[in-house]
Amino acid sequence: MMSKRNAVPHRSRSRIAWASGCLILFLAPLTPSPKLRSTLEQAARPNALSAVEEVLAEVSRLRGLPVRHRVNTGLQSRAEIERYVRDDLNTRISPHEFDAAAKALIAFGLAPRGFNYRDLLLRILTEQVAGYYRPKTKTLYLADWLTLEEQRLVLVHELVHALQDQHFDLKRFEKGPKGESDRDLATHALIEGEAMCVMLTYMLKPRGLDVTSIPVPLTAIFDQLRMRDDERSRALQSAPAAVRESLLFPYTYGAAFVQYLVRQGSWTYVSRAYADPPDSTEQILHPEKFLFRDRPIRIRVRDVGALLGQSLRKRLSDRNGEFGYFLILREYLDTQTAERAAEGWEGDQFALYEDARTGHLLLIHLSTWEDEAEAREFADAYSRRTERRYKTARAIPLPPSASGRVWETEAGRVYIERRGADVLIVEGLPNEWKAHWPQLRRILWASRSGSPSHVTTREGSRAARAHPDGTP
Repeated sequence: MMSKRNAVPHRSRSRIAWASGCLILFLAPLTPSPKLRSTLEQAARPNALSAVEEVLAEVSRLRGLPVRHRVNTGLQSRAEIERYVRDDLNTRISPHEFDAAAKALIAFGLAPRGFNYRDLLLRILTEQVAGYYRPKTKTLYLADWLTLEEQRLVLVHELVHALQDQHFDLKRFEKGPKGESDRDLATHALIEGEAMCVMLTYMLKPRGLDVTSIPVPLTAIFDQLRMRDDERSRALQSAPAAVRESLLFPYTYGAAFVQYLVRQGSWTYVSRAYADPPDSTEQILHPEKFLFRDRPIRIRVRDVGALLGQSLRKRLSDRNGEFGYFLILREYLDTQTAERAAEGWEGDQFALYEDARTGHLLLIHLSTWEDEAEAREFADAYSRRTERRYKTARAIPLPPSASGRVWETEAGRVYIERRGADVLIVEGLPNEWKAHWPQLRRILWASRSGSPSHVTTREGSRAARAHPDGTP
């Protein structure tokens, strides 16, 4: 399958064309480098397509899904794959969406100013693509420059996608709803994680093992493999951490998620997941929450563009999810602190605004957490992150009764306020707009009031809480 998913926790809604490219990254330590191939081997260019029927039968047996029809296959050169990746990317994501996604990364402090998101993704994808499956044409393609060993493993991975398509219709996952990137990333973690687990089982079979008998977490294995230097992953390794980790999330954490499901029951648990796929990265990171259907709270942040001036344009609205907040915090804090602070996530939404006259970015995000203690831990961690991110961050003294904190920074004011289990954060409010803060604050907190036009829901969970004002 052509695995299609968004690249980062704050991105445009269109999925990028991402084939099983990071398999090169994972498999490089396990297979010979192209530099070690003889001139004769390169000239002969052996390929794994002659073994498609044999490998498909084995994949079907390992996964427990019968083959319903044959799979079309083909080899493609580097130039052909690069052309397909470029055309697919340009078709699915407009320049406007790329620009908005890049500016969201910049606003969250995850990429430098002037960051060219599109060019980086093109370099990563053309570097990493090893093969892909297209649900539309039911055709699988392999890169013709790989070694025979690499081709065979990529073939296993992509044949899993072909079987998924035959049984679960992968086309229905190609166009997710706008502004639901966290859910989209979780769904693709199921798809890619399954393919990774079957591929690993195929690799382990000669040793009498399978994916359930690996004694260490799969994420730990992938972390070790990624630490090994490989010249074929230069673009990926040079990417901002948030971009790189989000691209790899469906493969690494997705594999650990599927491993958990198979250990809890069998591959039948994985098949059932397609009827009601994971709807948050929280469920991927904590698979038990998927089994018990701990669904996220859907927050809708009210639009404040009209309040702050006609030149202000909303560029993007999306959800960070637990994994997104982990990346945002880890950029400036240690991994353990970031993990603990993000773990209590229950729901969020952010909105990115841009001043059309000046290009100034305003970021608003509203989140809800499991309880007040979790919300306090997140707000405290984000406060420390704020002080480390901005070079000129200066805390503004507030009365003891205040429920939040305010900083002056080189990018404008930053407000962090907690009310019960909810946290409101506004970053980049210019000094000339600070007079609007009281009204802006009331409007944004009203997003959690349960009004008909901005309802906040969670199946079988607590209702939205109302809180008195606190921060002057």
